[in-house]
Amino acid sequence: NLRAGIGIMIMDEYQNKGHASEALELVIQYGFEQLGLHQLYCNITADNENSKKLFERQGFRQTGIKKEWIRKNNHWLDEAFYQLLKDSAGH
Repeated sequence: NLRAGIGIMIMDEYQNKGHASEALELVIQYGFEQLGLHQLYCNITADNENSKKLFERQGFRQTGIKKEWIRKNNHWLDEAFYQLLKDSAGH
């Protein structure tokens, strides 16, 4: 279906230095231009504001919510589903 899931994990000492933004931008470019993908998607827990902002800055849009999807510290978190379509990314 010409889509791929994407996730990024940056160790604490390397956060807030632009590495995640640069890596995400490169993966988006590679996915659309080299692999010919139609879309990229990711899942982000509702409490992860930094990841939401990171993906939204690159054009990803929230298209759904999985209610009480992740159990963390004895409580449930929703998980947001984000998508970036090739046409909306300008590629």
